[in-house]
Amino acid sequence: MSHRSLASRLAAAGCSAVALTVLSGVPPVQAQNLQISPNLPQDIGTDSSTATLTEASNFAWQEFIALNWPAAQLNGTVQRGQPDIGAKFGQAGATPLVWESYRQKVEIFPGANSEAVPPHGVNGPSTPQDPYNYSDPPQYLYSGGSIPNGGVVDACPGQAPVTQPAWVNLDETSQIGLDQMYAGIVDVPAATQPNTAPQLIRFLAKANQAEYDYVVGNKLWFTTGDAYTSRIAAWEAALKNGQPPDPSSVITLPAGTVEVKAAWRPLAKGEDPSQFHMTTVRYYEPGPNGSPCYREDQWALAGLHIIQKTPSAPYFVFATFEQAGNVVNADGVATEDPNGKVVIPTAGPNTPALVYADDPNKPTVTTNPANTFCDTPGKRLYYQESPGNPSGGTPAGGNICVDARYEPIPPVVQAANATWHGLISAYNAQNNLNSPWLYYKLVSVQAVPLNLADISTDPDSTRQIGNFYQANIVVETDYTLQQFLARIAADNAPTRYPSQGTSQNFQNVYVAAGSHFDTYQMGGCMGCHGNAQVGGTDFSFIVGGNAFNTTPDVPAPDATKQALYLSLFGNPLPANLKK
Repeated sequence: MSHRSLASRLAAAGCSAVALTVLSGVPPVQAQNLQISPNLPQDIGTDSSTATLTEASNFAWQEFIALNWPAAQLNGTVQRGQPDIGAKFGQAGATPLVWESYRQKVEIFPGANSEAVPPHGVNGPSTPQDPYNYSDPPQYLYSGGSIPNGGVVDACPGQAPVTQPAWVNLDETSQIGLDQMYAGIVDVPAATQPNTAPQLIRFLAKANQAEYDYVVGNKLWFTTGDAYTSRIAAWEAALKNGQPPDPSSVITLPAGTVEVKAAWRPLAKGEDPSQFHMTTVRYYEPGPNGSPCYREDQWALAGLHIIQKTPSAPYFVFATFEQAGNVVNADGVATEDPNGKVVIPTAGPNTPALVYADDPNKPTVTTNPANTFCDTPGKRLYYQESPGNPSGGTPAGGNICVDARYEPIPPVVQAANATWHGLISAYNAQNNLNSPWLYYKLVSVQAVPLNLADISTDPDSTRQIGNFYQANIVVETDYTLQQFLARIAADNAPTRYPSQGTSQNFQNVYVAAGSHFDTYQMGGCMGCHGNAQVGGTDFSFIVGGNAFNTTPDVPAPDATKQALYLSLFGNPLPANLKK
């Protein structure tokens, strides 16, 4: 499909730069005050907790556009996290984008986990605007050990060494250790290319300068120091007493903190690269000496999470976007339209169908009774559960194909997508651009914590079922993550219970309310990150995550990292969330 044909479809749907024809039963999304802008929005109106889903969706799109703006440069040096206000949104050849220039997690929390090994650049030149040299060019220094050269990963055989690493550093190969995700459309024989797993979707996590300055300024880049451990202890005491602590005594990331997580894959022959954001990525393969080695190549962005702490949302606002053609049938035909409306219904979300139970009295659940798998994915997305993690009902040993989302994109979000696609189309025409951003869509946005019992049927509420179970099909793909409820049970079911055998619910979001906490058993992205808040790292899995950064992942599952990830969600929850 060409950009012109998509623009024509949007126009036919009533989309323009100023208005939107109302979808049936859905309130209109007013676009006259919305702009294609490099300015990152600071909050959803005056209070995220009272925002409508329309308002939250527009906020998410404004984030998406600002973060995908070309990054600024000064005297040939990329100003990390700063937009080039003289550039155009979606202009060809602009690299890196604002969020791509953020520091990758190992650039903030070196795997060495030592006061003696701070993030690179800390002792370099500084300015009042950049006191800890956040804009130092990227370096990915892991913990050393089996990696030679003090943590510098070598180039793979046949890969020419590069002087500056790619801005996109894909050092994760699984979805929090539970499963590995594949794109069926990428069907290239391994013998013809160096990528040993060409269908594997790989991931990264990054954070902006607000988080970096807080971590460095408070000496939190290593979890063994008093600054870190005393804050964790203070948080544990606060939870025990049920009284909010002094924010300065615990890890409290500042308002304006932004973290992103992204999913990437190579394109197959016949796919149209103009429909994807493409850039050079670094990915890792098993090296000849038993250590990881790196390769660099042009890959496509498949999904993007954005979380931002705002003045009215201390629990962060969680927004998630996908490339428009992620969900397809076996023939490669999209089952959703460009805005997210389901156009090809399916019998269920997965082949084979999976059944789990959130019941502490039934710890053993058969999830795949016939032991059948999806042997012919075609061009569908599919995943493979990691064997033995956790043991029990996980159907490991074969492909599970993705047919649909567990929770469809809400109609109001579809309407917002149509509005913003119209704005982007008009902007492209005005600036003679052929950008790929028409082919990305908002899936959902979480603007406020809630309990499952608080689900609203109001189509413009941020408390709908699709907000509660918010998930991205290429970042949280399996049943456990698409339907994440608060914890993960021993049979891999998403569960509200802290451990099987007890009926006590697990609260995972704590909001200070005077002398007490308001608590929630939240699901989806916010609920998942709520486990990090319970552990004392303020909704961030990046903060204090040194053990995740010891080595980059390679395609073979890493049992050690799987165990580390699962320790965050299984039981018992480690008191300090050591990673």
